[in-house]
Amino acid sequence: MPGTELTPERRADLVRSLTIAGWLLLGGSFGFIAFQLERVRGVGEQPFASVWDQRIEVLSFLMLPPNLAVLAPPVLVGAVAVWFAGRDRDSWLSTLLRVSASLAFIYVAIGLVSIVSILASDEPGPSDIESVMLRLGGVALAAGLALVCRTVDRLAH
Repeated sequence: MPGTELTPERRADLVRSLTIAGWLLLGGSFGFIAFQLERVRGVGEQPFASVWDQRIEVLSFLMLPPNLAVLAPPVLVGAVAVWFAGRDRDSWLSTLLRVSASLAFIYVAIGLVSIVSILASDEPGPSDIESVMLRLGGVALAAGLALVCRTVDRLAH
């Protein structure tokens, strides 16, 4: 708060609270991933696409920017916590950043596989370009979140 002195004890409490909040916020990403994986598991044979094409399609919904936005809060809270912690951060905060970065890299990989799958489809249509652009937006967002994590993770090293 403005005008409140940030003593070392208050700073440590703030960093601890932000770290806990970051992990709780990361739970949203884990929940959404688990939901999508369950949907992937339930995909069956269809006349218009193979099971694997459908699984890639369902999994690629993770890459849509509005869906990917669930990863932004833990990344940003983690970055703020690192800013307050400086070199005095604990392993929970470092792990939060590394797990968040890893998820972002996984999202990038899913997005790239999805884009290749769309471009390699037998019957390309006009909506394919829109689908590719939407997933490219998700790849860019995921890459940006990974870069934030990696950048702040290196600050104290």
